[in-house]
Amino acid sequence: MRIVVPFAPGGGGDVLGRLFADKMASLLGRTIIVENKPGGSTTIGTDIVAKAKPDGNTILLTIPLLLQTHHLFKKLPYDPLKDIVPVVDLVKSPLWIAVSTQKTQATNIADLIKEVRANPKTHIYGSIGNGSSSHILGHHLNKVANLDMLHVPYKGSAQVSMALASGEITMTILDLVTLGALIPTGKVKLIAVTGAERSALTPDIPSLAEQGYTGFELPTWAGFFVPRNTPPDIVQKLHDVTVKVMNLPDIQPRLKDLGYVAGGKSQAEFQKQLDEENVRWGRLIQGSGIEI
Repeated sequence: MRIVVPFAPGGGGDVLGRLFADKMASLLGRTIIVENKPGGSTTIGTDIVAKAKPDGNTILLTIPLLLQTHHLFKKLPYDPLKDIVPVVDLVKSPLWIAVSTQKTQATNIADLIKEVRANPKTHIYGSIGNGSSSHILGHHLNKVANLDMLHVPYKGSAQVSMALASGEITMTILDLVTLGALIPTGKVKLIAVTGAERSALTPDIPSLAEQGYTGFELPTWAGFFVPRNTPPDIVQKLHDVTVKVMNLPDIQPRLKDLGYVAGGKSQAEFQKQLDEENVRWGRLIQGSGIEI
């Protein structure tokens, strides 16, 4: 079996893939390898799974980019709403706005906005790919705050975080599993969190809504998907073993330490969530004017 992760090694998706692969292999008595297939804003890895044999041996681990690319790319080699079947949500999490202390002295959104406006055409925000949440939300901040930060896409969260720590970019919007290790170095500072309220993981970091900026409430998530026409009994088996893994005594605290809340919805519940989010992301993207 293989879990295809459409990101480069080192980021949150990669960490999750290897964590679940290890435990699922033990429970299933199978060898499960994790294949990193970065690029194309996850479309390369997703296409591999969409065209794989529907026998349950090829699993996609992906994030909201599955839906976002649907609204951003004029043409995809697959239909993300038809060729990929949801199995189960693994985790959910807000995202954090982080800045490079080499590029800005900002400690909150107001400070960042003031600095960017005072130094036009000099600030960059990085994302994990065109059309990703970090791209769309960064673009939204540009729009609502009347900023001119340049967007630069990378192939994964590990590359973005290194660019932030080195001062190559000013800002990014990422998960805590990627950013967490950089905070103690002093090179990276968290200044806001998405969602309607503060996160219990970083209670001292105010939300964007609290700082006067709305439209950043959609959470990020990671989930398992399989090719269309995978037999329902196989999908259910994969769902059940995944839920069993996330409820293991050593996995729950591990997920929390990574900054995640465990998922575990039924396939039908996860499908309903995807349908609703697809509409919401579509509205946000169409209203943003982003073009790939």
